[in-house]
Amino acid sequence: MTAIRTVLGDIAPDDLGVTLCHEHLFTNPPRWARERDHDMVLDKVDAAIGEVADFNSLGGGALIEMTTEDYGRNAAGLLAVAEASRVHVVSASGYQKGIYYPDTVATESVDEISRRFVTDVTVGIDGTSARAGVIKFGTCRTDEIREDERKVQEAVARAHLSTGAPISTHCQAGTLGTLQANGFADLGVDPARVLIGHLDRNLDYGYLREVAQTGVWLGFDHWTKPKYPSDELRVSCIEQLFAEGYTQVMVSGDLGRPSYQPHHGGSPGFAGLLKQIRERLPAEIAETVFLTNPREFFAFTPTETAA
Repeated sequence: MTAIRTVLGDIAPDDLGVTLCHEHLFTNPPRWARERDHDMVLDKVDAAIGEVADFNSLGGGALIEMTTEDYGRNAAGLLAVAEASRVHVVSASGYQKGIYYPDTVATESVDEISRRFVTDVTVGIDGTSARAGVIKFGTCRTDEIREDERKVQEAVARAHLSTGAPISTHCQAGTLGTLQANGFADLGVDPARVLIGHLDRNLDYGYLREVAQTGVWLGFDHWTKPKYPSDELRVSCIEQLFAEGYTQVMVSGDLGRPSYQPHHGGSPGFAGLLKQIRERLPAEIAETVFLTNPREFFAFTPTETAA
């Protein structure tokens, strides 16, 4: 029987509710990154609880929290938020992207890296009872997948094949989506178990169609950000994809900065994001991307493989 693995335990897919597919409640990247950009740390539990409560007040049901170990994942914080809220929280295993990798990636084998991800899914994250319900893979360049990233991609694929947990990715500036998709297919992963993230950073419709034709899911997860392509263009591309039968689309905002979250002094927050997307998308498409598709994609048949 399929289930969706939240930090508080497994739930039936129909219980997931309105879902944002790629968000952040806690972040703490490496020191060099924090010193370069002071708008990168989310570390206040009370603020995260407030953000999630606002989201829930507008009908929000679930957040897929995509912060990984190398980007400052906070399993205890996620448990605190989930316990204080009616919103389901799904946490990520895997790694963010090459520039943030821990030094151990260079010395560990693919199997050793994979076993760490399997432990997150089947046993618990960072010594807590919270288990991961998705495995993340990311690329940091726009022209190629680095060798260390290919190593991690293989480890992610092995962890997925061992546990059943779906794979969600980070594409730098929305690029390399086809390469990521084909790479996982070559490693034996069913494309229907892969969500390619951040594609709305690169709204070239021919490219989007090319990625969609691989059979993967498409992440439009940078809504409400003026520095990137407009939400109007996102709507146009999604409508065109649906018209051509490419309906494997999910949405989010990737609001991983204090400046994006009201309880940290920013905007629009998860509630504002939900409101704005709903106002822009046709109702039938909104129901598909918020409800139907996340229930299908994030559900898997858990296998309690030992790490």
